[in-house]
Amino acid sequence: VLSKRKLERLRLDGERTEKMLRERDMMFELRMKELLQRSQEQRDLEMEVDGLFRLKELRSYCMRISPIRSLREKEREKIFTDAQFPEFEIGDGEESVGENSSLDSSELVRSQSLV
Repeated sequence: VLSKRKLERLRLDGERTEKMLRERDMMFELRMKELLQRSQEQRDLEMEVDGLFRLKELRSYCMRISPIRSLREKEREKIFTDAQFPEFEIGDGEESVGENSSLDSSELVRSQSLV
């Protein structure tokens, strides 16, 4: 009778242990899937950030090489400048600064050396 009880108790302990191990195994599998999913998401985000960084570098590189403004940007700048400084508008009869300056280059050098 005593050995029967002991065997029954050992069998029940074994079943409980097996059940606990199966639950832990399922929990570890679930965590492993979550970690794999997180690592994949992190890889995807790293690739996206890398792409954005390269795009930013490419944009700044292109702006250094060829700062070509669109016609629309040039028109906006002209309108803005004309609105700010209406007295400096260039008319048909006006001359540029370099064409008929009162000082020639030798006079400019002399005036700078005196200062």
